[in-house]
Amino acid sequence: MKFSGRLLLGAVCLVVGEGISRATLLAWEGEVLKGTIPVKTLFTTVSNGNPQVIDVGALTGDRSFEFIYNAGIGGPSQALLGSQDPLSGRQGLKVDQYLNTGMYGMTDFGVADYTSIVPYILNEDVNIVFTSDGIDTLMYVNGALADTYSGVDLTITGLNGIGGGDNATHTGFFDVLAGDIFGFASYDAVLSPAEVAAHHTAFAATVPEPTSAGLLVLGTLLAGVRRRRS
Repeated sequence: MKFSGRLLLGAVCLVVGEGISRATLLAWEGEVLKGTIPVKTLFTTVSNGNPQVIDVGALTGDRSFEFIYNAGIGGPSQALLGSQDPLSGRQGLKVDQYLNTGMYGMTDFGVADYTSIVPYILNEDVNIVFTSDGIDTLMYVNGALADTYSGVDLTITGLNGIGGGDNATHTGFFDVLAGDIFGFASYDAVLSPAEVAAHHTAFAATVPEPTSAGLLVLGTLLAGVRRRRS
C-alpha cells in the first residue's frame, strides 16, 4: 500500500482532530457532573437545522442553562433554547437577537426582546451559561461574565425547543440555530462564577490525545511509508 505525504498529513489531522473533539467534550461533561448537579443533560449533538424538543426539568425559582455550541450566520433570529408555550416559560435564549442584531439576547415571547451588548461569536466552539436568581439574569461567555439582563429572570421550564424555539404545542420550530449544540445542561440553582469558570476551563484547556483507534490507523500509515521508502 502506498501513501503520499499529503495523505499522511491528512490522516494525522483527522486522528488529532477526533481527539480534540472527544477529549474536550468528555472533560466538560465530567466537570458538569461535579458540584451543582444538573437536572437535565444532553451530551449528544443537536445538529445544524435539526432542533428537537427537550424537557429541561420542572424548574422553580433559581435556575441555570449551559451550552457548548458552534454557529454561523443564520436567519433573522437564532435561539439556543425556548418555547412559546406559557407552561414552558414562554421565553427564548438567543445567539442572534431579532432582527439580525448580531448580539446575544433573551426574549419573553409576546412581551419583549432583550438585546445584550455582546456580539455573538461566529464559527467557534463557545461555552455559554445563563444564570438567574429570580430577579436578574447573568450571561457568561467562555467562562467570564459578559452581560447582565437587569430585571429579567429566567422562566424556562419543562418542554422547550433546543437548537431553536418551538411553538405553543411543541409541534414546530422557529428561530432555528445555524449551527450545532454539542452539549447542554439545566440546573435548578444558580451556578457560581467559580463553577462557570471551572466548566469552561475543563472544556477549553484539555490537552487533546489521539484515540486508540486513531493511533492504530496512524501506526499503519507510518509503517506503509517506511515500507515504501525501503
